[in-house]
Amino acid sequence: MTLKISISVPAVRLPTRNDRKSRLKLLDSNDESYEKIVHLFQDGWLHKKKSFPHLYRIFRIETAEALIHPYLQYYDSVRRVTGKASDIEQLLFHGTFRACALGETEDNVRLCRLAQCSLCSIIRSSFDIERCGTRRNFSRFGQGIYTTKCSSKADDYCSSERSDLKLRLLLVNTVVVGWQNKCTRNKKSLNNPGTGYHSVLGVPGGDLNYEETVVYNNDAIRPAFLVVYGEAPPVPPKPIVARAAVRRLFTAPLVS
Repeated sequence: MTLKISISVPAVRLPTRNDRKSRLKLLDSNDESYEKIVHLFQDGWLHKKKSFPHLYRIFRIETAEALIHPYLQYYDSVRRVTGKASDIEQLLFHGTFRACALGETEDNVRLCRLAQCSLCSIIRSSFDIERCGTRRNFSRFGQGIYTTKCSSKADDYCSSERSDLKLRLLLVNTVVVGWQNKCTRNKKSLNNPGTGYHSVLGVPGGDLNYEETVVYNNDAIRPAFLVVYGEAPPVPPKPIVARAAVRRLFTAPLVS
């Protein structure tokens, strides 16, 4: 049986999961996926006290074929339970820790081997619930994989140990949300979404200001795109000296 999903997750054939082949493909600004991600990023920037950043580039993440198959199987199992193919899968943001300069330039696309670099680990091997939340003491809905439609909220979780890195990176992920257990209050003891549900949807209005989605199955999520953003590049100075020289040329008295 052919498995079909509403959001394409690019897969590549790799000899091993740890192959050093680049997993990032730079998207052209005319690409349909580029435009879709830009709209999601813009619409999701909801924090009024955060100025909207400059978008530098968007990469498509090519995931090893061996990692795609379990995701497709999980998607198909949820589709059969819910009886629908639409609305059970979403593109959601996730911010994480970075220890390298991945994405700082268009050519910097090789994943690092630093054990503390969560970003490269996720791109290489996808998410692992056991590692989620290890850098923070608070998990609103227990130990799970947290994502959100709110790009400015995900931005709060972007961090780096290097002060020389000026740009910020957000993962955009395909997430099988299925039937969602809607919660407005913290439930820190959760380790599953509840009977009959596939994910938890944190709804603003109680303990939350912005929406978030949590899944508790590693195969419910795969990284799909990487957004690189930050402060706008400095505007080059105007050639004041050149203009002044031209002005003097035309105002100088003629030699008689």
